Amino acid sequence: MSPRDRVAALLSGLTAGVAGGLLGVGGGMILVPLLTGRFRLSQHRAHGTSLAVVGATAVSSLVVYGARSSVAWEVALPVGVASIFTVRIGARLANRLSSAALTRAFSIFLVVVALRLLWHPQSGTAFGRPSGLASTGLGVGIGASAGLLAGFMGVGGGIIAVPAFTLLLGMSQRIAQGTSLAMILATAPVGTIENSRHGNVAWPLVPTLAVGAAVGGPLAAWCAHLIPQTILARGFAVFLVASAVHAWVRAGGRGSAESARKTTG
Repeated sequence: MSPRDRVAALLSGLTAGVAGGLLGVGGGMILVPLLTGRFRLSQHRAHGTSLAVVGATAVSSLVVYGARSSVAWEVALPVGVASIFTVRIGARLANRLSSAALTRAFSIFLVVVALRLLWHPQSGTAFGRPSGLASTGLGVGIGASAGLLAGFMGVGGGIIAVPAFTLLLGMSQRIAQGTSLAMILATAPVGTIENSRHGNVAWPLVPTLAVGAAVGGPLAAWCAHLIPQTILARGFAVFLVASAVHAWVRAGGRGSAESARKTTG
């Protein structure tokens, strides 16, 4: 890479790390468009490369969340194990299927969740806080869904896990974010291995991106513990809406390209 590319990769990783540490996600929703735009990676390689980097965000940010006792480890374990089994399926689907319709459906889901957080940002569920087997079962379901999304979209899965933890398990926003990062520690390496098998990881970019993410993650995680709960939840909701709009636009572009290929074919 040229020196200019290294600086761009460092800044891209830093940006993704800040998003990951502040919001408890891997930062893939930020990193993927940067990789397809600035570095001209294909969509599949951008997804795989992003997943290889979000692990660095999770590790560095988790140090801060763990030190502040903002990780529900008893939930993170079943969630992480479940995500390991589905992230490989998501990565394989990404190599075989058109994702336009799925991405649009996911965008609608994000907006619905965001509206719920904006309207009522405090944690808690309508059914009370589950415990025991009910909590474990919900955790497995959340992990399976997050892992599938992580492999398919090249993100850490936190974009599903964080709102699910708050809305279904009654966690506070901070603990949900810390637990999400713990899950990503399991999801990211497995998804990266699967993507690498298909040649969808730009390994020369990964170290520099990871350094930037490792620097930005803990700084943002520290800031997250200074922000009031309500503001943090509503900030996450705004991030969900922005992610939904971006995903919808990208889905439209992919759908047009696929239609053009079918017409010319």
